[in-house]
Amino acid sequence: MDVLAGRYRLAEPLGEGGGGTVWRAHDELLRREVAIKQLHVPPDLDERQRADFLGRAIEEARAAGRLTHPSIVTVHDVVGHAGQPWIVMDLVPGRSLDKIIREDGPLASERVAEIGLAVLDALEAAHARGILHRDVKPANVLIGPDGRALLTDFGIAAPVGRTGNSWQSSAGSPNYMSPERFRDEPDGPPSDLWSLGATLYTAVEGEPPFHRNMAAALVAAVLLHEPRPMTRASRVLTWIVLALLDKDPARRPPPEVVRQALHAAAAPPASTSAPAGRPGGMWRLVAIAAVVVVVGLAAGLGAWFLVSGKQGGSGRFDGVPDACRSLTTEQIRDVLGATPRGRPAAEGRCEWKEHATGHDGTITVGYRLPADGDGEAAASRDLAAERAARCPAARDLPGIADEAFTCDSSDPATGTTGATVWFRLSNLIVEVAYRRNGDPSVTPADRRTAERAAELVGIGLG
Repeated sequence: MDVLAGRYRLAEPLGEGGGGTVWRAHDELLRREVAIKQLHVPPDLDERQRADFLGRAIEEARAAGRLTHPSIVTVHDVVGHAGQPWIVMDLVPGRSLDKIIREDGPLASERVAEIGLAVLDALEAAHARGILHRDVKPANVLIGPDGRALLTDFGIAAPVGRTGNSWQSSAGSPNYMSPERFRDEPDGPPSDLWSLGATLYTAVEGEPPFHRNMAAALVAAVLLHEPRPMTRASRVLTWIVLALLDKDPARRPPPEVVRQALHAAAAPPASTSAPAGRPGGMWRLVAIAAVVVVVGLAAGLGAWFLVSGKQGGSGRFDGVPDACRSLTTEQIRDVLGATPRGRPAAEGRCEWKEHATGHDGTITVGYRLPADGDGEAAASRDLAAERAARCPAARDLPGIADEAFTCDSSDPATGTTGATVWFRLSNLIVEVAYRRNGDPSVTPADRRTAERAAELVGIGLG
């Protein structure tokens, strides 16, 4: 096998990705095993661009070599060989997070939060030195035999603020690239935090938040759509991950808030319950501090509900929330194809009406508490009565809140047609309806629109 720089003898490839190939190698000078990443040089570069690529790669690998932290895989050396840069790093026994997910399945919320804390520490250490990672993803998180998580592959790291038509602009993995990087806008530490959020989402849900089979569809999803609903994550982990995935870097939570939330999410369920006489749970105390900083998150009402826990009875809600804050502008665009402003329709209700698509579509969201009692059992009885009175032919919708059903509806008097979803979350009853003008026959698209809107409202409720 080749010997690099007269001392590193390549042994076997350990893995390969878009950025390069990682090899196991033997350092014959210090007599130890190391990992060496062979960076792939883009084949379409001219001589000047190739020289620029190599120069930047060496510069940034050296910058990464100045980072020393227990959660960062140490870079020892960078050498040139066969016209390519090779980065010499610690050889970490264990598996990468993406391999663990593929082989063992998604991880529990508490474990994902622990990993997130280690990666967050690594990123803060890098950011403090003015270094961005720019490729945070499960494949670059290594889990050692002792369970310790380490962040590796600073090979495409760039000094903070460097943007433009440089080779770094196309570096990274699309499933984990922040929206601003796709827009070729200035990136910074919030971009790495977005990638951390996407990584944690994948670890707990088993697939990336915006995964699509076509590259163009993936980019559109990252830029325009909300993540798929999180079904396996705890409420605290869901809240902080969705906050990190906000499309506006300025609205993403700062590291101290992320750390507080991840500490709460990492605690075993038993330790998050409050002592007798102090309802609410420790995680709510953490979330209070977080919400003060992170106002107006794209996750909608999720943060608000983390601090609105029920102080008596058996339900979470003391009162109905503001229905006009149920859906963000981007979520409304996702379901209606336009962005009308929400307008209060009645107590506990809000409407979004559009006239741009030709359908004159309307989304209505309404909240109410049970009429008899304030607990979950009373809400469940009320929901059953609603179903019997309004929708005997209802279809159940598993996966939305605690219980949900949907049915078609049309109103000859107003000439509108559509579908409605009712669901219960704890002691809150929610009605989400889609109506449009035109053909009186309810279509599958009508049902999908109502169900998608209900899913997004459910995500916001947490």
